[in-house]
Amino acid sequence: MKRLLACSPLAVALALAGCDGTATAPPLRPSFDAGGGQGLNLRAGGFGEGSLGAWKSQQGLPDNKGNGNFALYLQKLTATATNAAGFAVITGVEGQLFSDLSLSWLRRDGGHCGAGAPRWNVGVKGASLTDYRVFLGCVYADHSGDAPDGWKSDAFSHEEIVAQLLPDRVVAIGTTLPPDFAADIEAGTLTSLAIIFDEGTDTGPDFTGFVFLDNITVNTKTWTSPGDNGT
Repeated sequence: MKRLLACSPLAVALALAGCDGTATAPPLRPSFDAGGGQGLNLRAGGFGEGSLGAWKSQQGLPDNKGNGNFALYLQKLTATATNAAGFAVITGVEGQLFSDLSLSWLRRDGGHCGAGAPRWNVGVKGASLTDYRVFLGCVYADHSGDAPDGWKSDAFSHEEIVAQLLPDRVVAIGTTLPPDFAADIEAGTLTSLAIIFDEGTDTGPDFTGFVFLDNITVNTKTWTSPGDNGT
C-alpha cells in the first residue's frame, strides 16, 4: 500500500498534485451517464495507458430502471507502475458526516480484487480541519454478504471502515498524521469519494487488470446503472 500512498493516480479527477510518472491525462472517455444535477451522482472515466472506466450494458445484474443490465467496468491493462487508472467519482456526498458512512458493491467473478484496487478513496476534513484521504482496498472488505451466483459482495460497514484507519491506509494531505488522527477523522465530514482502479496486469492474485462492479452503494444510495444518478 505504500506505493499507493506516495502517489495517487487520480490526479485529474480529485485535483491531487505531485505524482510521479510520465503519462498525461487525456479527456475522460464517455461513460453513458444519465440524470445528475441533484442528489448523489457517479461519473466514470479513465486516464493513461490501457485504462478505462465506463458503464457496460448487458454485463451486470438487473437494473432499477430499464433492462440494460449495466455494470461499472474498470480496467488498467498495463503495468501497475504506469501512471494510469480507471475510476468513478461520486459527487453530492460533500459535507456529510464520516460517522454515517458505509460502502459496498457487488463484484463479478473473474475480476481483480487486490489490496489497492478496486478501492474506495475517501476524502475527509477532520474536526481539526486537517484534510485526510482514507484508502479502503477491495481485499480488506467484508466478503461474507449475500450475492447472486457469479458475484461476490465487498462491503465496508462503518465499523469496518473505522477498523481500516491504520497509518498505512490514511494520508494527511500536506502534513504528517497526528497522533489522534483516527478520532479526528471519525469526527469529520466528507470532502470527496471515488472508486479507483490502478493495479495492472502484473498484480495478483488474478492478474486480470479489470473488474465489473454492480449495485454500488453509498449509505442508502445504490447505483445499478447510470440511470440511477441524481435519484
